[in-house]
Amino acid sequence: MNKFNFSVVIAAYNSDLWIKKTINSLINQNLDFEKNIEIIIVNDGSTDNTSRICQEYKAKYPKNIKYIENEENLGPAAARNIGLKKATGKYVNFLDSDDYISSNTFNSILNFFNEFGKEVNLVSIPIYFFGENKGEHVLNFKYAKKNKVVDLIENPNYIQLSAASCFFKRESIGDLKFDTNLSVSEDVVFINQLLLKKPKIGYCRDGKYYYRKREDKTSLIDNSSFKKDYFNERAKHYFKFLIDKSIELYDEVPSFIQYTIMYDLQWMFDISSVNNILTVVELKELRKQLYEILQYIDDDVIFNQKDIPNMLKGNILFFKHKKLKNTQEYKNIEKTVLNRLKLNTVYIDVFEIIDNTLHILGDFPTMYNNTVDVYVNDKKIESEELQFPQRDKYSLSYKYGTNYSFKVKIPLNPEKKYEIKFKSDNKDVGELYIDFSRPCNFSKITGYAKTRNYLSHLHDNKIIIKRKKIKNWLNLEIKTLYSMLKKREKGFKTGIPLRLMYLLSYPFMRNKRIWLFMDLPNMADDNGRQLFTYAQEKDFHIKKYFVLDKNSKDLEDMKKIGDVLHYKSIKHRFIALYAEKIITSHPDNNIIYPFWGNYPFFAGLLKSSTIFLQHGITKDNVSSWLNEYDKHLLMLVTASKLEYKSIFKYPYNYKKEIVKLLGFPRFDRLEKQKDERKILIMPSWRRYLKFKSNEFVLNSQFFKKFNSLINNEKLIEASKKYGYEIVFKPHPNVYDFIDLFDTNDTIKIDYEHEKYHNVFNHGSLLITDYSSVAFDFAYLNKPVLYYHYSSDYHFNINESYFNYETMGFGEVCRSEDELVDEIIEYMKNECKIKEKYEKRIKAYFLFTDKNNSMRVYDAIRRLPRKV
Repeated sequence: MNKFNFSVVIAAYNSDLWIKKTINSLINQNLDFEKNIEIIIVNDGSTDNTSRICQEYKAKYPKNIKYIENEENLGPAAARNIGLKKATGKYVNFLDSDDYISSNTFNSILNFFNEFGKEVNLVSIPIYFFGENKGEHVLNFKYAKKNKVVDLIENPNYIQLSAASCFFKRESIGDLKFDTNLSVSEDVVFINQLLLKKPKIGYCRDGKYYYRKREDKTSLIDNSSFKKDYFNERAKHYFKFLIDKSIELYDEVPSFIQYTIMYDLQWMFDISSVNNILTVVELKELRKQLYEILQYIDDDVIFNQKDIPNMLKGNILFFKHKKLKNTQEYKNIEKTVLNRLKLNTVYIDVFEIIDNTLHILGDFPTMYNNTVDVYVNDKKIESEELQFPQRDKYSLSYKYGTNYSFKVKIPLNPEKKYEIKFKSDNKDVGELYIDFSRPCNFSKITGYAKTRNYLSHLHDNKIIIKRKKIKNWLNLEIKTLYSMLKKREKGFKTGIPLRLMYLLSYPFMRNKRIWLFMDLPNMADDNGRQLFTYAQEKDFHIKKYFVLDKNSKDLEDMKKIGDVLHYKSIKHRFIALYAEKIITSHPDNNIIYPFWGNYPFFAGLLKSSTIFLQHGITKDNVSSWLNEYDKHLLMLVTASKLEYKSIFKYPYNYKKEIVKLLGFPRFDRLEKQKDERKILIMPSWRRYLKFKSNEFVLNSQFFKKFNSLINNEKLIEASKKYGYEIVFKPHPNVYDFIDLFDTNDTIKIDYEHEKYHNVFNHGSLLITDYSSVAFDFAYLNKPVLYYHYSSDYHFNINESYFNYETMGFGEVCRSEDELVDEIIEYMKNECKIKEKYEKRIKAYFLFTDKNNSMRVYDAIRRLPRKV
């Protein structure tokens, strides 16, 4: 007779940061822990404090906790197998050592087995994410309404992948083991061997499994796509194994096994490049195996996958049927794929009417290098093709899709009606469906877009444009509101009230001219602030607001300068509907649009244009981010000839009239003032640190290098000897974890966020890595040092036009010792800039006359308006 109802096997490897929470979630069950649950911890060769923590728990609960320690790391499958041998409970769970489980789970599971135990051998609970990503697992639909037993033959899409969120009858497991050939997906193989024997599973919605999305990306599931065995070993020991097992038992592959395999196959196909992981021979073998596996997957199973783009589904389907190419059957398959997945769709990135001219930027994702023809009133018109290689689609190092991007200008007359449609040059594709990208000022949710003179609406894959009449507009708006209310799609609760506010206020607001200025939502210390300050005495008929978070420390200062809108407040969202210009140093759509998450509910009403002032000199190729189809800028400000030219070198695809060489407004505040003998350490940001945990940051190269630098004893002693204060002032994003840096009595960390122009004006020497603050400092004819300790920067500096060695404004140092020696040399020489760097500075900057704000403001005034 079993002593415990439950045995929980925990395979632990270097889990000292999380395992307490894991174990406590078991101890704190509302089912009596000491009577019902045994924990079997298998410490799989950990090198941290996992052993000590587990031993402490074992000492406290000697009857409930078994502890096994492996001398070396054997992997999770082997560790679980060891623990499983020791399990005595009636039901077994395999809780991961960095996750936890809700307090009502075990009681709920016990009740479930008591009610349905004769029907099932395993019961599953829903998964909820915590850590880097929050929310719930996409497969949680299985638990939607009530506890239930599901027959997988009848409901094949109710797949189960995780053993950690499952509870197994110990007797049903028998001699079954986890496959040690697999470092990931061993759960799936284990579970589905049981389900093949008895294809019924219990779904208990009352419990909750909390799965940590590791911030440091070291969990196997997050890191596995970068290892060889994720590919060919999984193909052999997971996909092929379950297929063979299915045929052995059923003489075919049941649909639920097909859905299970396809769910994981899709993520493999979604990996764009494996060139640095697999050899040519290995990749060839992988593709051969994947082809063979797909022969056992029905087309409908591929079509029904919910989590991958339609283009990738099409690629998988065509890959499956590649041997039929050039046959009629293949042509029939192509036609089915195109229609079912709507791969014959053109996406509109830009749709705007300025000065009676319609501007369209469109995109046609295609696997056949097809092009698009534009028709106005059934007459084909000329279009311009644009190249956006960053939009090409890759799967496992093979390019399977391109994007035909095009731009057209269509003169309009308000007295005429226009019908616009798109056709592929492939006659088999013919007329194309129409959809809209974000941030296109048009969406299928609203179905129409308006300007002062025109109404445009989508009807039967045509865009119809005609003169705007208030009655017609109101009819379209009422239909839109009714549709939103009826469909109740996510975002409608925000969309409907704000659209009603817009309707009621339109007679009073339609002629208002409103400009919104911004830097970062929580900070005002960049080009936006400087230009807003300059603009206060200009054009009083234009209402100007600065947008800033209500908790920003800069709020009171900005209120002294001009009117401020609280970021994402109701007033900000309302005013944004009428804004003519958004003038910003950060053009990211999720920043400048206060309703970005619900953007499609407002598309069609907006009339704003974006002016990007920049927040630093562009020296790298950032066209994957700052491009015409995503940002659609009306003006892009640059500050040097080389920077200006670089915008046309890479595939940004902005016209020359968009890019302006005017100088940065914030440079107007730069002025050499009293040298306060300050040395500034100002490193740039690293994108891989975004939203990461403290433990990840502490182990990052970035943190270690700069934490070491600001605590370097030789540097500290030299600063005292030569009378210099050293200030650490990193990128604003670094302040999310600024308290992790070690402090000392000499080197100051700028917790107060002193204004940039103040530290530049009074500073003596700047140390940075890749930050554009080097240009601000050099603008003052002051010395700079670059610290390039490795290649961990998120931009490829080899693509940059700016060569630090030949164009930089100071020495490039590769090690901390080299950098400290250079800093001390500058201290000895009163931080005087060297002649060769003075020459480089003079050659780089075009404007040094302190009239940048004037030039930029005047250029904005001359821009065309959307009305």
